[in-house]
Amino acid sequence: MTELLVVDSLQDLHDLAAVAPAAFEPVVAVPSAPALLERLRAWEADFHAGQARATVAAVRADWLQYIDWCEAQHHTPLPADVDQLASFINNALIRGRKLSTLKRYVYTVGLIHEAAGLPSPAKDARWKRKWGAIKKQLAERAGTDGEPDNGNLTRQAGELLTDDITTILATLGTHPRDRRDAAMLKLASDTLARESELVAVRVEHLHFNRARGSWSLWLPRSKSNQTGERRDYRHVSEETMACIRAWQAAAGIDEGLLFRPVGGRPKRRVQTALEEGREPPVVALGAKEVARIFRRRAIQAGLTNAWSISGHSTRVGTANDLINGGATIAQIMDAGGWRSAEMVAVYTRRSQAGANAVAELRARQRARGGTQGR
Repeated sequence: MTELLVVDSLQDLHDLAAVAPAAFEPVVAVPSAPALLERLRAWEADFHAGQARATVAAVRADWLQYIDWCEAQHHTPLPADVDQLASFINNALIRGRKLSTLKRYVYTVGLIHEAAGLPSPAKDARWKRKWGAIKKQLAERAGTDGEPDNGNLTRQAGELLTDDITTILATLGTHPRDRRDAAMLKLASDTLARESELVAVRVEHLHFNRARGSWSLWLPRSKSNQTGERRDYRHVSEETMACIRAWQAAAGIDEGLLFRPVGGRPKRRVQTALEEGREPPVVALGAKEVARIFRRRAIQAGLTNAWSISGHSTRVGTANDLINGGATIAQIMDAGGWRSAEMVAVYTRRSQAGANAVAELRARQRARGGTQGR
């Protein structure tokens, strides 16, 4: 279980108070440090219960970075003023952290302050000026080779377009591992499922619509639907279902988790069950394995962008297939379960460059025999 450890980290400080006396001025309704820590402990339990594991892990990691810096600089963690937050972020910038990481640090420090009933330094009127200076330094940062290294650009996973997946599938055989990987690639491409969503797919989640004669995948939970309140169904093509059925037949899977490890060393609990003569438990494929499988298959197929392939590459690829096919941003958001258009725009920026106003202008000029370029 991933725990936040916010209170534990504060209580484990050496030769440093967890909370400065300034926190107990009349303006702040907290009578003592123990009461503040108790409030944080209650918040910690609620946050852990209500957030995804990845979110909890990210907040924990970022908070511990802040605690380590406070210990090294001998700064009391709570409360931090604007100058202390700026010093922490500047230190992270010097250590090469990119913009997205710096934003996370600011968010986490502010989050813990508010959870403790303290004012967030990131909401102080002076923070906007401090943050502007930090971003200016980041924009001017260069790497060891003298080239720009400002960390402002999002490093996008290599895309796996439909044609790329067709190329990969042509290199696969009939071994169970090949059958599994083909089914994973096809299903991920059709549904734009994330790694964690893909490995959680069960046979029972596949549905056939008799009226339409088509298949769909039900995702009980996703990053944008963590509580399962929205019924999230994604289209599954006939070709993908054929690959899934081939994998099921090869692995003898009739129910339960669809994607499982093939061969290799048995997990400890599986080995223990076998030694004790019990039915071994079904072990899910790890989410991190998805990226390794996709990258390995892309390398074997000789794709030029193979080393940039990740577990998100099918999402990037299908998003670009959709934009090139005339789909709107809203339709792509619905297909991939995005809550905002920002990441869709990032993923499809290169494809949309061929459909912007300049591209349309040149096409019209060509159509009427324009003379540009003569």
